[in-house]
Amino acid sequence: MKISIYNISFNYKLLPTLVFIIFFTLFIKLGFWQLDRADQKKIINMAFVDRQSQPPIPLNNETIQMPIEDIIWHHVTISGEFLNDKNIILDNQVVQEKVGFLIYTPFKILDSNRTILVNRGWYPLSNSRNDVPNIPPIKGAQAIEGEINQMPSSGISLGKVVTEKLDESSFRLQKMDYEVLCSLLGKDLMRYVVKLKKPIFDKTYILDSGIPVPDSDKNYGYAFQWFAMAFTLFIIFIRLGLKKK
Repeated sequence: MKISIYNISFNYKLLPTLVFIIFFTLFIKLGFWQLDRADQKKIINMAFVDRQSQPPIPLNNETIQMPIEDIIWHHVTISGEFLNDKNIILDNQVVQEKVGFLIYTPFKILDSNRTILVNRGWYPLSNSRNDVPNIPPIKGAQAIEGEINQMPSSGISLGKVVTEKLDESSFRLQKMDYEVLCSLLGKDLMRYVVKLKKPIFDKTYILDSGIPVPDSDKNYGYAFQWFAMAFTLFIIFIRLGLKKK
């Protein structure tokens, strides 16, 4: 293929031209995809900030019927009692580049047959995985305040999710699985969890209060890289086909 403009001509073979078009188009699409990801993250984090500023919702027999998209990230107040015989330890959770685990205890909602998992906080991994963490029981009627979160979906799972019993009241999982948890707890379990606003007795546990998705600055950086690669490829393509008369 030969194109002439004034005293400059461009001469390209079919195969290199097709390769250029494919990769140039791919890089441009990847750039716009990263921009779209950045916009999605902004929308999510803006919704998070907005709901965080609203007054707490009492989680009771009526409000537990709300779909998760209407209550996610809201602060809630709950009355009921902790079920201390089935603490869940979610393994391999990284906070500030340190490995540890999250501790969840089931909480039976007052005047309801529903149970919700309460995220009591993150705790660093000890020197040995055989060490059973000391999880103090929280007895009696409680009124707690926290934030509604999705049930964590990340984690390592090769095949069936295995429940590892550490002692009479502690069970370790590598990944949260709703069906496995329902079977283990034997309760009518909510599909979302609540993260405590303040520790109750777990003063050494860390409560992470970060935004739901990472900041979008990285996506803008990735978008710039893809567009820069497309531009560089375009310049190389033009330069290789350039022929002066």
